[in-house]
This record gives sequence, C-alpha cells and structure tokens, in this order.
Amino acid sequence: MPNIIDRTIGHLKTSAQWRDVKPLGGLSEFDIKRSGLRTPTLFVFVVSENPKPDVRGSGPYLQSITVTLGVVIVDSNRNGRELNFTSLRQALRQQLFGWQPTKEHEPYWLGPGRLLSIEKGQASWIDHFVTEYTADQNHV
Repeated sequence: MPNIIDRTIGHLKTSAQWRDVKPLGGLSEFDIKRSGLRTPTLFVFVVSENPKPDVRGSGPYLQSITVTLGVVIVDSNRNGRELNFTSLRQALRQQLFGWQPTKEHEPYWLGPGRLLSIEKGQASWIDHFVTEYTADQNHV
C-alpha cells in the first residue's frame, strides 16, 4: 500500500503557500531559531490508527482502519507581522479536505485542530485529517 505520508507531502508541496513540507523528524525541528526553518512550514505524520472489528462472521478477516493524520503548521511573526492561523488553516483545508491520498483510502475528512505551542517569535497549530481503508487478511 502506498505511504499516505509521502503522498500527502507530495500533494501539499504543489502549493506555493508553504515554504516547506516535511515528515516529522523530531520535535526540535519546530524551533525555527535553531533549525533555520522558513515559515510557514508544515510537518505531516500519522497520529493514530484505529482498527474496527470484523463483523461479517466468516471468510478472510477484513477490518476497517481509521487513520488520523496530523499536520502541524509552524509560522513566525518576523518584522512585526501578526500570527494568523486562520488563512493558513483555510489553505490547508482547501488542499486536503476531500482529497484521496491513495486509491485504497477514503478522501480526507476534517478532524479536530488546536494551538500546539507559542514561543517568542513563533507558534504552531495542529490540524487532524481522517481517512479510512480496509485491511484484508489475504493481502497484508
């Protein structure tokens, strides 16, 4: 099965809105002073996978698996520019809401979002996007 992180990052990179889009390599990358990040930057990673039981009762085991993807927006307020996640979140949603990461996955639907951190000169916000696929015992 294709990696939804790589597919999602590739899709997000098609927009000039984002300076960079990366997989989550480590929490230290959020610190723009030490890492030299150009903002706004996105970090993409799987937050959770939740399998549901197979209720069919016979035959090969099939399970629906709900996957929650986290996308962290890191932005700075250089030159006195006010931090405003509203327009950044709207641009992110326009790209991912209803977009299908692979033919095996359902299109993304919206999950919760929240402010992740505030530091001098920067802040980060996490939005969740949810998809689902079916795991088949015979095609693992």
